[in-house]
Amino acid sequence: MNLLVCGYRDWAKEVIRNLSSNEKIKVFESINDHKKLLEKFSKPQKFDVILFIGWSWIIPKNITDQYLCIGIHPSDLPDFRGGSPIQNQIINGITKSKVSLFTLASKIDSGEIWLKDDLSLQGDDMNSIFNKIIKSSTNLLNDFIERYPDIQSSTQNLTEGSYFKRRKPEQSKLTKNDLEKMSVKSIYNFIRCLTDPYPNAYFEDDKGDKVFFKEVSFIEKSKNNA
Repeated sequence: MNLLVCGYRDWAKEVIRNLSSNEKIKVFESINDHKKLLEKFSKPQKFDVILFIGWSWIIPKNITDQYLCIGIHPSDLPDFRGGSPIQNQIINGITKSKVSLFTLASKIDSGEIWLKDDLSLQGDDMNSIFNKIIKSSTNLLNDFIERYPDIQSSTQNLTEGSYFKRRKPEQSKLTKNDLEKMSVKSIYNFIRCLTDPYPNAYFEDDKGDKVFFKEVSFIEKSKNNA
């Protein structure tokens, strides 16, 4: 297989390092910048597959039309399509999810599914979840490479599932009303899914002073007393 991998986030770089030693890959290249991608495809290339991991830029149609472009999405597609899938799942109380390997299409996260791997969303901070995403993504991609080209994809049923927009930094704010209405577990989930590298959860008083939450832990009374 001739493979081009595009990714710039820290967890994506770790997956790329893990893939680089796969003996099934004849040609392996990686790109971490959108401008470099456009320059690369200013003339025809000979790649079997282009893989996008944690890629935020829109991929030009001339690339998706000519090459098999696949991506990693940390949800059980078609559930939680769109932006901020990890945060939106945790805030909605999801603890058991999937990492989905899918074809990039014109509609966000709507392409055919190739493979899925289990993903636990439990853990006090995002680093622990990213480590799980790295492991699941590496497993998925090595499986895909091992079976390529004798592997079949399946169409998503977009009448099912859900779609969410990317969260904005101001949505990390906790208000007095939130603290009064939310359960302790919901507050914990809100804070933990917004630990670094994301805009941290914060509380702001009437004067505009803010306190940011960098770490959080949760102890269930029943388990603590067992």
